[in-house]
Amino acid sequence: MIVFCAGVRVENTEVLPPAGEPVMYCPNHCSFLDIFALSGYLPRRFKYISKMEILRIPLIGWAMAPAKHIAIRRTDRASQLKTLKDAIETLKDGNSLVTFPEGTRSKDGRIADFKKGPFTMASRAGVRIVPISIIGTHLFQPPGAFVPFAIPRGVRIVCHPPLGPPVEKKEEEALTATKEAIISALPPSMRPL
Repeated sequence: MIVFCAGVRVENTEVLPPAGEPVMYCPNHCSFLDIFALSGYLPRRFKYISKMEILRIPLIGWAMAPAKHIAIRRTDRASQLKTLKDAIETLKDGNSLVTFPEGTRSKDGRIADFKKGPFTMASRAGVRIVPISIIGTHLFQPPGAFVPFAIPRGVRIVCHPPLGPPVEKKEEEALTATKEAIISALPPSMRPL
């Protein structure tokens, strides 16, 4: 599939779990284009956990609501708890999810700190985590840019071997292992300082 004639290469798809296995995909997040790249090129079906504001964006937001992606209001504790419940339920129902553990896009392309939520969801649902490295999208549409500066070229999506379901109360170990896997494929300019 071609998305906006972009040049996106997906690497290591052979390590992905079987298509029917529900998993939590955890990519780094540095551009709005990450959603288009994953949706257009990752050869699996999945739903997103996305901030509520995305559902108001023409085209992508309009498509996400009827497809039953999970929305969250990040500053609302009740919304966070509902998102946790909905995510666990959809994973147990056999759907894979994509959630960005950073919680928001990186400002400069460098991977930021991870939040524990995705790992708690995976732990309670008993699903594996698949780390994903996305490289280069921030060069074409950094945060704050309304549209891409140019047609993306040289964007890479690197799939990493799945990690086992996080152990309850030891989610931090899964968080660390996921982040290390993602960083292993990032160029120096996208690694933490």
